[in-house]
Amino acid sequence: MRVLQWVSLTLFAALATAASTAEEQEQAAALQLLSSMPACGLSCLQTAIAASPCSSTDIPCSCSNATITAEVQACVLQSCSIKNQLTTQNTTDTLCQRPVRDRTKAVSYSGIIGVVIAFIAYALRMSSKMSCKGCSRLTFTSQLWWDDAVMTFAMALVIPLSILSVDLANLGLGKDIWTLPFENITAILKVYYADEDLYLSALPAIKISMCLTYLRIFDSQRFRYIVYFVIGLNLCYGIAFVLVSVFQCWPISFAWTHWHGETVGRCNNINAQGWASAAFNVILDIIVLALPMPMLWKMQLNKRKKFLVMLMFGVGGFVTVVSILRLQVLIEFGDSSNLTWHYTAVGYWSTIELHAAVVCACMPSIRNIIRRFLPRLMGSTYEESKRTGNGTGLSGPTAVNSGIGKFEPQVQVRPRSSDEENFIPLVDMDGNTIRSAAAPQTAGGSTIHTQDHSYLRPVSPM
Repeated sequence: MRVLQWVSLTLFAALATAASTAEEQEQAAALQLLSSMPACGLSCLQTAIAASPCSSTDIPCSCSNATITAEVQACVLQSCSIKNQLTTQNTTDTLCQRPVRDRTKAVSYSGIIGVVIAFIAYALRMSSKMSCKGCSRLTFTSQLWWDDAVMTFAMALVIPLSILSVDLANLGLGKDIWTLPFENITAILKVYYADEDLYLSALPAIKISMCLTYLRIFDSQRFRYIVYFVIGLNLCYGIAFVLVSVFQCWPISFAWTHWHGETVGRCNNINAQGWASAAFNVILDIIVLALPMPMLWKMQLNKRKKFLVMLMFGVGGFVTVVSILRLQVLIEFGDSSNLTWHYTAVGYWSTIELHAAVVCACMPSIRNIIRRFLPRLMGSTYEESKRTGNGTGLSGPTAVNSGIGKFEPQVQVRPRSSDEENFIPLVDMDGNTIRSAAAPQTAGGSTIHTQDHSYLRPVSPM
């Protein structure tokens, strides 16, 4: 029994020593963290704890007390600089072992996956406009026009914007601002400034490309005037808001250095600027998508083609929905002090909007390339698809076959040979052509010349 008692006492002493050592280690780590806290933040923390029922060494009690947290935050906002505020916040979160939030993957994944899909749609668009003539000699013909040139310009803006989303994620966009090094915050705002200019340039360019595609498809003069007017609206939108974005702050560098309050400058109301551009963008989306609807309504399409048209414009409707969601996010975050966390949603919704817009603008051409290689899927043969545009109110190769008007019969005039100069068609009373008196018949391998004149009748002028 005495042996068991000695063993129990020894184990108890060992556990007490281990617990004491663990507690001492926690206290040592807490003291080290508190020593890195700015003096203003430490003073606010001590004052709040002294006025609470928690002891200065009871860290769990202080961390779980909402009153202490609120008092410390209010005191820090009044007595500390912005950098010291962020350091204090990071120290207290680490001390209380609060979870670290991270949405950086959403930023990078949306950029990379989206740009891959958009580039595939762009490549299909360009390949649909090219055909191989004399492939053995590598001779290609193309139907590229201004709409393709503008789309290429837009893709030249979309690709770097999407790649920069990976840099933003690596710098820390998607995390709380107080968890990041100060130089990363400045770098994020600098990249975000460039992204904003690219975004405001690419959006109207994509819409202008869509309008130019309408000019290729429809030849109604009144419709074309309306399209030119909408192109002008998009040009004005792009020029105006790009200039406003470039000169949103003065000096320009103040756009990415104003966050810490240590530099002198002035900025426009960034939130109002963002809301205005997003609202005008939604309106232009609706106008551009609604433009061809009256023309498409007049077309007589079979069910399969109607489904494809609905699919094309359904993608455009998704772009408008994304624009509205982005506008809502802009309104929600307002003047955020945690910009690297709240700007995340705006960032990936902006890239998704651009990628969806590219796909929407390329949908008619994608349909063309499907019609070329899988004509049965489109409900027509390839030869039929090459004749679209004749007498339909459409100009040039079209993305949607039309039923406006009627196709005129294709008459091919064959030159007569010398022995057919005196050819006279024979017509019975019902107006059916019988055969020529000079036309031979073949029966059983022998040639028979028909001399039956009983079927000959004068052709009635009726």
